[in-house]
Amino acid sequence: MPDFKATVLIPTYNRSHYLLRLLRYISDHFDRQEIRFTILDGSDREALTNQRLCCEQGFEYRYYDPDTALMDRWLDGLKGAGSEFVSFLADDDILQPDGYHACLDFLSSHPEYAAAHGSYAWLAEQDGHIQLYPGYQTFSIEDDSPLERLFVFLADYVPITYGVYRTKILQTAYAATVAAIDKDNLHFTELLSGCIPVVLGKVKKINYDYYWRSLAIPAPQPKTVYPQLLFARDFSKRYSSIKAALKKFLEPSINAEIIDDAIDFCFAAYYGRVLDRKRVTQYFTGLLAKQHPAEKT
Repeated sequence: MPDFKATVLIPTYNRSHYLLRLLRYISDHFDRQEIRFTILDGSDREALTNQRLCCEQGFEYRYYDPDTALMDRWLDGLKGAGSEFVSFLADDDILQPDGYHACLDFLSSHPEYAAAHGSYAWLAEQDGHIQLYPGYQTFSIEDDSPLERLFVFLADYVPITYGVYRTKILQTAYAATVAAIDKDNLHFTELLSGCIPVVLGKVKKINYDYYWRSLAIPAPQPKTVYPQLLFARDFSKRYSSIKAALKKFLEPSINAEIIDDAIDFCFAAYYGRVLDRKRVTQYFTGLLAKQHPAEKT
């Protein structure tokens, strides 16, 4: 088996048409002797098709029972990644080779960094034509203090799920996340699995096109779950689990007298941002409209 420098894990579920597009793209744009691409398939209808596609094109394929939780599949994929670097790639998204290699090169020469990523764009297909729109406004997180990095990350939150990571750091983050959070709570699993690498190392934004995320046409309207989340009866219990997990990684470098309040303020910055008055007013107005729908003429 080749000595791979990096592993890209591709979760998929009943979307063979997207998977085929992605596999063809990878074959045309990446050196598969240097980078291992592994498909993590939890399909209940299209598994045989996906397995055939991977076999025909020489991709590593792993099948999981559809009842296997998403995070368990992702963690199992991470455990099997023996390379120095690892990343996830959604089956309907596109990874840009120049940006990806720039991330690998940067991490190889900067051991104090846990992750790197670049510029994101939204990818839309309509009538056979591809359109690109500006995506996440990503940034570097380079403070020396782990606590300061956590605050910066949450105060101006941008998901870093699909960045390039040091494999050991991401394995640690996902193992801790699975142990702390209910597997069906994708909100908290995304947050915690992103926060832990930020605590363990710096994050670099590379000035390259890096990742295209698929966008439905017409674009879906945004929907918030945060008011319901914050006022849910079990929110305090779930948040306490996140806090306890983060404390284990922060305690070696943070004064014990401030650590509890500091973590609370980090998450207060996050929730304060997503619950700004303008956004809440929009959703409240939408709820009122549902209560009194306009009469049909």
